[in-house]
Amino acid sequence: MNENIIYAFIALAVFMAYKKYTQYQVLKLVPSLLSQGGQIVDVRTVDEFGLSHKDGSINIPLDSLKNRMKELDNTKPIILCCASGSRSALAKRTLLANGFENVHNAGKWNSLIKF
Repeated sequence: MNENIIYAFIALAVFMAYKKYTQYQVLKLVPSLLSQGGQIVDVRTVDEFGLSHKDGSINIPLDSLKNRMKELDNTKPIILCCASGSRSALAKRTLLANGFENVHNAGKWNSLIKF
């Protein structure tokens, strides 16, 4: 097997492990963030959200986030979620780039059901 392919698999495995670890760290913070008035924002499409979602979450699809940022309270924690954690990661970067500070990527929306 080509050595470059092995390195690519190792890099992918490390990336996935890091992603899981950071989402786990956020999930440990969720009860505290919610007690501070945290807002759960689901950035999946309207159709995905309509099929199932975390009660109390609001749906702001990633493609409309820039136009709807004013709906979010920047003084409270924002907990982002989606189907896998990728779109919520993009949403986090977008919000941080626009002056939001207390933004957290929780990854999959269904990981928030227990809260």
